[in-house]
Amino acid sequence: MAIILAVLCLSISTNILLLLGILLVISFLFKRSKLVVFFSLTLVAGGFFWFSDNQNSSQHAAGELTGTVTLNDGIVIDGDAFRAQVLYQGERFQLSYKITSEQEQKEFMKLNYGDQLQVAGELEAPEQNRNKNQFNYQAFLYRKQVHWLLKTNTVQPMAGKSTSWIYSLKNFRKKQLEKIDTEMDPQIAPYIASLIYGDRSYVETSVYESYQRLGVVHLLAISGLHVNLIISGLLLLLRRLGFQIEKTAIIVMCLLPLYCFMTGGNAPVVRAAIMTICLMAGRLSPIRVTSLQALCASFILVFLFNPYSIFEIGFQLSYAVSFAIILSGRKILRKVSSSILSSLYISLISTVSGIAVMSYHFYEFSIVGVFLNIIYVPLFTFILLPLSFLAIFCLNIAPFLLFIPSVIMKMAVNISESLATLLQKIPFTTWITGRPDQILLLLLIIFTIYFFYSWEKTGKAYRYLIPICLCLLIGTINITGKVSFIDVGQGDSVLIQLPWNKGTYVIDVGGQMAFEKEAWAERKEPFSVGKNIVTPVLKANGISKVDKLIVTHSDADHMEGLIDVGKAIQIKELIYAEGAETKGIMKKALQALPNIPAKAILSGYRWKKGDATFQVISPTKKGEGGNNDSIVISALLDQKRWLFTGDIEKETEQALLEDPLIKADILKVGHHGSKTSTTPTFIDKVEPSISIISCGVANRFGHPREETLATLRNSNTTIYRTDLQGEIIYTFSKGFTFGIE
Repeated sequence: MAIILAVLCLSISTNILLLLGILLVISFLFKRSKLVVFFSLTLVAGGFFWFSDNQNSSQHAAGELTGTVTLNDGIVIDGDAFRAQVLYQGERFQLSYKITSEQEQKEFMKLNYGDQLQVAGELEAPEQNRNKNQFNYQAFLYRKQVHWLLKTNTVQPMAGKSTSWIYSLKNFRKKQLEKIDTEMDPQIAPYIASLIYGDRSYVETSVYESYQRLGVVHLLAISGLHVNLIISGLLLLLRRLGFQIEKTAIIVMCLLPLYCFMTGGNAPVVRAAIMTICLMAGRLSPIRVTSLQALCASFILVFLFNPYSIFEIGFQLSYAVSFAIILSGRKILRKVSSSILSSLYISLISTVSGIAVMSYHFYEFSIVGVFLNIIYVPLFTFILLPLSFLAIFCLNIAPFLLFIPSVIMKMAVNISESLATLLQKIPFTTWITGRPDQILLLLLIIFTIYFFYSWEKTGKAYRYLIPICLCLLIGTINITGKVSFIDVGQGDSVLIQLPWNKGTYVIDVGGQMAFEKEAWAERKEPFSVGKNIVTPVLKANGISKVDKLIVTHSDADHMEGLIDVGKAIQIKELIYAEGAETKGIMKKALQALPNIPAKAILSGYRWKKGDATFQVISPTKKGEGGNNDSIVISALLDQKRWLFTGDIEKETEQALLEDPLIKADILKVGHHGSKTSTTPTFIDKVEPSISIISCGVANRFGHPREETLATLRNSNTTIYRTDLQGEIIYTFSKGFTFGIE
């Protein structure tokens, strides 16, 4: 608790440590010994974190770099993409390179950790999140002590290499994963890689998402339960071989750190390993160590080794769940005699203790996971995990016997995946909570502690879940109303939320142009605007369904993300302009989302919700889904007139000049600020006080064009741009804020 408090205080302001110092003095004066110890530990932890954080700095600057780097960690070859963490003059960089040929890809696959590369490229600062509540890549790398992206245009392997024992372990793990991938059945290989070596990158996206929706995806990672099962098996084997108890314990204690390295140092594995070492050391000495003491010791050791680990999702979930299970075991679990009921209780404890973490980082959690863990935990732990170890043994020692575990494991995997496919068809399997703000998060943690306290005292659980559910429900309610211009790069996406969730509308969902590649260059999971940007933004806002999703026209940068959004978020009605369905991209989307009601519209279509009104003023006739066929919407929101123009160009602007509804307070500038739109005549008629341009950073089209910017400046309108300010958020009655501030 002292460490957590110290890090939270420093995250807000270093001045708070002075307040803790004052509290320490007051506690000392009033002779409160426990408080003196607590505040002393908090100040020590805070000082250690502050010192460590101050040492985390770079000796380099942005610009060109040519030199020799050493492959240090995270080698990834995904189609034509090569990524790795490298060392250069003692500092870590995140290297990226686009592979130019299939032959070069094969050469890169031979690279190992410790190998040296001659590189030439540019050092660039990692980007922070451009949309509110989105994943912050800059902070993620900073906590790994990586300050620069090394974007290279030439990479040349060299003869030299490091022979560090750590690199040897990493290379052994890398070769084992490659062997699993190439020599084992493709259906079971991902499970073996996940359960033995903690690498989930081989799991197909569809399978991973199925388990994620059901709340059992954690079983694809090595958990504390897996580690304990492995340790029990190893202890049994060593005892059978005749080793004494003391020698057996010492051997296991020596092997556990190596196992942590082999599994990639995942937080649950490290926690379970340190706890086991502490407990075994306690049994070999006169001092007895409890599970709670071992958990606290592992927390402190991990924090001392890497203070930033406290920000890792795996670390937070692992310790929160372990802490809850250990404390609950004293009274709650001890009263249970049935093994099924005990499993259900453990699953409920794990789910509730992790709700705050899941809501904050993933904006959702599984409702049915509490019950499904009873089925999936035994399947993974007592069937798939032992079979995975047997398969690895056969793969390396007796390949001719590999078919035995492979056949059995394939049957188990088929049952697991078929059941997941069947169960995910059940409605309301997940609860989209949104990201709670600081006050709501604090309340959520308090009510979670109160839940366990009350359950322990009264023996009843369900009634004490109500405050937690209310907190989660409040997090999904937008009280004030918002209009968000989501930063989707070179594209458009606008989210409109009416006050008190009276209406949720999305205009366009962004996207990227798809370019054909050779088979070797195709990436396993290419970046998707719909999946990686729009869907997380919607979920972070607590949105599980959209009343209307309007696709202004059938260009990729406005609708390529539609399929991914439609699969993740319930769309009550899809709206597009008549004729837009003639384009292939719209045809594909409509075929992929057959259960979503769709409507083709023209000028004159309107709807009203409370004080908000929406009027479509273009197109007036059936088109072909091009720029000038874009749906143009005049809306009244928060007593301000808004004009959403899609990608209309000067021809449509000219046709709209006589329409009084084009006059607006806030204009979404057409076609990303292209010179073919936003004519002076049109702007003179609209008379916007604020103009918003949605475009990508340093995009290849040169948007917004200087001619367009000059036209807007001459009209004395305030210009906001997503490429400069990230997500642009208008909150009713409050005004504008930005993703990058």
